[in-house]
Amino acid sequence: MRATDDLHICGSCRRPFVIPDAIVSAPHGVEGLVAELRCTDCGWTHIGAYAPSAIEALDRALDLSEREIRAALEICELTDELERIDGFARALEEDLITPEDFHR
Repeated sequence: MRATDDLHICGSCRRPFVIPDAIVSAPHGVEGLVAELRCTDCGWTHIGAYAPSAIEALDRALDLSEREIRAALEICELTDELERIDGFARALEEDLITPEDFHR
């Protein structure tokens, strides 16, 4: 199977998990860059020659994916922290925590 027009989309499973394993200059007579692409979801691989603009678009797509993952992680961490705070507040309200719990 060949790569899709959007290089970050897998040519097999059609998921946006393609990363470049290697990018090198194309040999004499071949325009563009040669890239070995791999889907981190299904393991699909492809080697092909691509225009620099296609590689730049792949790089931008990977940067966007990283920002989305980081934002999702921040939301998960915030949610976890809020749940711990709520649990602590409930324990205080139900007198499950007393001043003696903090005495050394």
